[in-house]
Amino acid sequence: MSTARTLPLSRTARLLSRPLNPRRSFITLPDTSPQTVTAARRLPYNHSQLYDIIADVDSYVRFLPYCKVSRVTRWTSTPDSNNRRWPTQADLTAGWGGFEETYTSRLFCVPSLGIVEAISGDARTEIPAAELRKHGLADPGPGSGGEGGGDGVFKSLVTRWTVRPAEDATRADRFQHDWSDVRLSIKYQFANPLYMAVSSAVADKVAPIMVEAFVEQAKRILGETGKNVEVLR
Repeated sequence: MSTARTLPLSRTARLLSRPLNPRRSFITLPDTSPQTVTAARRLPYNHSQLYDIIADVDSYVRFLPYCKVSRVTRWTSTPDSNNRRWPTQADLTAGWGGFEETYTSRLFCVPSLGIVEAISGDARTEIPAAELRKHGLADPGPGSGGEGGGDGVFKSLVTRWTVRPAEDATRADRFQHDWSDVRLSIKYQFANPLYMAVSSAVADKVAPIMVEAFVEQAKRILGETGKNVEVLR
């Protein structure tokens, strides 16, 4: 009487015999949480003059890459102590990596902090409310200005320019020239993770390219100083 023998399984057979893990995904989608890109430069110009250029939102379309439309649609209701009104809302079309979106953006010009901020989508400003009130401003929140719909490319897009005087202690020629630090921060969140995957190759380049374009605009308006622009970290 013969005895049945169990033959050893091959490696392939052993692998096939293992139970499948239903939770394992063959495609890993990129993170859709908010992302931030930044760039900064030290320029040989007065900070107030640079702030005026940044606050001229209507002019963005003429010199900023990735900005396809810039049109101010609302201003502060009362002028400030210098008899100046600041933009509070604008139609902006922005995009990169093959995607673009048109938003009605909430604008916050806070000269005391050197900030010009444009907010689109469901984000809110992080500027302190007390500081906003000093300038007659308030953040009415998402949906108050006709922002882009929920099916758009960007779930939120916050662009903040900050310009402040450079620290005098770092400048050997501080008595001959004004120096200012200009920083750009772009915080964005895509509505679809696939958009993040497609744009990831160019996203880190957006802020530096925009800052360099601003530097060239400052030179055109304020003139050459013979001083080199410095890259800040």
